[in-house]
Amino acid sequence: MEQKHLLPNGVRILLEELPHVHSAVIGFWIDTGSKNERPDERGVSHFLEHMLFKGTGTRTALEIAQTLEDKGGMLNAFTNKELTCYFARTLDVHLATAIDVLSDMLTGSLLAPDEIERERRVILEELKMSQDSPEEVCHEQALRTLWPDHPLGLEIIGTAETIAAMTQEHLRDYMRRYYTADRLVIAVAGNFNSDKVLAQLAGWFGSWSAGSDPSLAHSPIASVQASSQFKEIEQAHLCLVGPALRCDDPDRYALAVLDTILGGGMSSLLFQEVREKRGLVYSISSFEALFRQSGLFGVSAGTSPDKVKEVVEVVFAELQKVRQMEIADTVVQRAKDQLKGNLLLSLEAVRNRMTRMARNELFHQRYIPTLEIIESIDGIDRAQLLRVAETVLVPERMTLSVVGPFQTPLILDPWAA
Repeated sequence: MEQKHLLPNGVRILLEELPHVHSAVIGFWIDTGSKNERPDERGVSHFLEHMLFKGTGTRTALEIAQTLEDKGGMLNAFTNKELTCYFARTLDVHLATAIDVLSDMLTGSLLAPDEIERERRVILEELKMSQDSPEEVCHEQALRTLWPDHPLGLEIIGTAETIAAMTQEHLRDYMRRYYTADRLVIAVAGNFNSDKVLAQLAGWFGSWSAGSDPSLAHSPIASVQASSQFKEIEQAHLCLVGPALRCDDPDRYALAVLDTILGGGMSSLLFQEVREKRGLVYSISSFEALFRQSGLFGVSAGTSPDKVKEVVEVVFAELQKVRQMEIADTVVQRAKDQLKGNLLLSLEAVRNRMTRMARNELFHQRYIPTLEIIESIDGIDRAQLLRVAETVLVPERMTLSVVGPFQTPLILDPWAA
């Protein structure tokens, strides 16, 4: 049974006791990400996430790493467009230790200048690694092209220039603005005693101050254009993206059904048509990313450079097929069953349970029961699917990004000038 506790200062603590397991997962979720960054601090969310592992007043960076790893546990973190999360997975008997380590990182990190310089080099290497991946380059280029004037279109890691210019004051100022009680959600799932966990967390975070709640970025305006980039590789990688729904849109489950129909595995329309029937690609998939102020739907694939135009045409034909509901009821039902099965299977993993509690709280301000989601999926009819498809699966509203061995810019209809 999920529990929600609110500390007097606004910190939210979410708990799910699972007495049948021998592990526990805890996540400290900060309600901020790259979307909230100022132009002169691009990449600060991600840089700060790295720095919280580099030492506190009571632990060195090595001690932070060893404390849980020596017990078979793990400690990690990630930053995305809207959230930053620090989490640990450990045996249930070591949960108190995990809480202490993560809490110490969040409240006592030194952000030492010498560590900042060392980590700057690490992050620049991480940036180079992503730039060596044509899939990542293509995806990031697609977002920049879709939302050219909005933080959602910018890379989470920042640029080489902003990383090089990052200072201790940038990190401290960002932490003061966003690492605040009203933006902290702590989620714990596994085998533990709720009273003990609550008392320990209250001791660490009961005195955190609330923030000034800086205003969020405006809603993005989507652009429709194509972009191509030369890279000396064998394949061309393409990404088609267009505006979609917000994360709280009532039609989000219908979009998930459409996404599953189009690109949800080897039985999906795109996989069957583009790979199995035509042999044009090795990999092809569709995806959705829903944010608070907007969302996107996309298709990504890798193909021979001379087949890009054909792949795009076939993808558009499949989108049109779905927009016109030229799909059997059995296909719709299989997609629904696949979504429900994936949801139920995900509950077998303790980390997924922790993540689900936190994201529900952050994006919906309540816990959404599994049965409610299943009933929502079951209740989707063809009229709802058609309405969402006509809004989202629109080739004329999609942006194309291509990365491959093109000596001249690739020009394709309908993006040709």
